Amino acid sequence: MHGYEQWGLRGLAERLQGIFAFAVYDAVEHTLSLARDPLGVKPLYWWSDGNALLFASEMKSLLRHPALRDRKVNRSGIAQFLVTRYVSRPNTMFDGVSRLPEGCCMTVDVNGRVPEEPLRYWDVRYRPEQVGLEEATELLDSVLKRTVDMQLMSDVPLGVQLSGGVDSSIVVALMETLRREKGDPARVKTFSVGFDVAGFSELAYARQVAERYGTEHHEITVGFRDFAEELPFLAWIYDEPMGEPPGIPTYFMCREAKRHVSVMLCGEGADEQFGGYSKYMFDQFSAALDWVPAGVRSGLLRSVARGLPFEGRRLRSMTEILAIADAPRRFASWYGGFDTELQASVLSDTMRNEIGDGGLSEGFREIVNACDSNGALDRFLYCDIHTRLVDDILVKSDRMSMGAGIEARVPFLDHKLVEFAARLPQQLKVSGLNSKIVLKRLAERYLPRETIYRRKVGFTVPLTRWFTGPWRGLIDEVLLSDRCLDRGYCNADVVRAIVSDHLNRRVDREQGIWLMLALEIWHRLFVDEDGSEAAVDRVKADFARPLGRLAAAA
Repeated sequence: MHGYEQWGLRGLAERLQGIFAFAVYDAVEHTLSLARDPLGVKPLYWWSDGNALLFASEMKSLLRHPALRDRKVNRSGIAQFLVTRYVSRPNTMFDGVSRLPEGCCMTVDVNGRVPEEPLRYWDVRYRPEQVGLEEATELLDSVLKRTVDMQLMSDVPLGVQLSGGVDSSIVVALMETLRREKGDPARVKTFSVGFDVAGFSELAYARQVAERYGTEHHEITVGFRDFAEELPFLAWIYDEPMGEPPGIPTYFMCREAKRHVSVMLCGEGADEQFGGYSKYMFDQFSAALDWVPAGVRSGLLRSVARGLPFEGRRLRSMTEILAIADAPRRFASWYGGFDTELQASVLSDTMRNEIGDGGLSEGFREIVNACDSNGALDRFLYCDIHTRLVDDILVKSDRMSMGAGIEARVPFLDHKLVEFAARLPQQLKVSGLNSKIVLKRLAERYLPRETIYRRKVGFTVPLTRWFTGPWRGLIDEVLLSDRCLDRGYCNADVVRAIVSDHLNRRVDREQGIWLMLALEIWHRLFVDEDGSEAAVDRVKADFARPLGRLAAAA
């Protein structure tokens, strides 16, 4: 409050370091101001009709207001969700309900007038400096250690989400290093989650890191029964359709962790700062294809993709996306739920006419053009920070942790560290088939090489095994029901063909099937029902027959 009095809204927001979303009512100026942290770790929704303003950290809170009882679905939001797995801010799944963008603030006067655009008080700028790998590693060690130390400030028990990957393992290593330097007798508490299906767990790798640093380690194993029984409740917590099924095991991990801690550090955001995803490596090859005419490029690569086997889903998806010459459209398509040829055909004719050609990628184009760098990797990282990270990954992290009563902190998304990473040359992030180069070099100081350079597994959900087995009834009775197909969002014939291709192992469509199923569950909770907690029980009853069979089969 004193900061607001001293520096005003923007001056205060610029000086804060951490994660936040807040509102300030100024009784002198008769204004209400809203602000959100630089990277958008914490959510902030708002709605206004020009006379009244509603705001909340969860959209479901706004939906309880009488003015939103007759809410309308944002059809362009549904279209984007089916293509990219999320809806880009400031839009949401409902017309008129907006998200305050990351790094922004806005002020509303007493008459309820909302500014045309929020005020951006912070953005990442890519201005690479000449620095070598060893010097960059030393600087990163110092910056990251200082950031982790700052985020250890807490008056409640604190732990770490340990996946066994490089990012969370570095956080554990730095926490343990700081603990020893300070002579703190309390052991670091670590928590890991995996599935009870072989090949879908990193628990063994997380255990190795925990043993190396002597942490108080807790492992949580999630089975099909857990997943199926809690699905409507977790869809309600999520507020939006659950585009990322790995968020569900995160909830179970946080629920168990709540018995021991109230705050957890995690490794989210490192990939977007240091080029950790495989898509950043593969997108480099796009420049080598720019000399090929767009039509030839598209036809050739899509022909190659169609010839790949069922087990080659990821390679097929990457080949399909590299067929897109236009960078914003390509960025929008990476890690989407459908192959690019299906992205339009899965939508109904009415939806396609409403959205128009290119409508889904125009928001990405604006963001890419706002980047102050011409470097291909910089522009891709900048786009991800302002789209998938804030609108998808951080939504998953916040909903699932807060739903279990855990505050998740993200050292890699401290804006000072983000600014440092943006000053590093691109070749210290991605070069050829090497990714996260400087971060992995730092990890060599703390972790064995086999932990750093092994193939990443992640929180991969065994969807295909469930869709072709115990979840078959849910697909038949929910996704392929007349109630679902008659909503008019999707082309019913295409939906049936997608399911048939997957169940008969012609083409792996597990991600697309999950998206359509997640959309239907969300629709039943927040459109057919009123979005209240009581609606969860009613939707569970709606699913009682297929879910009952699933639980019995599991």
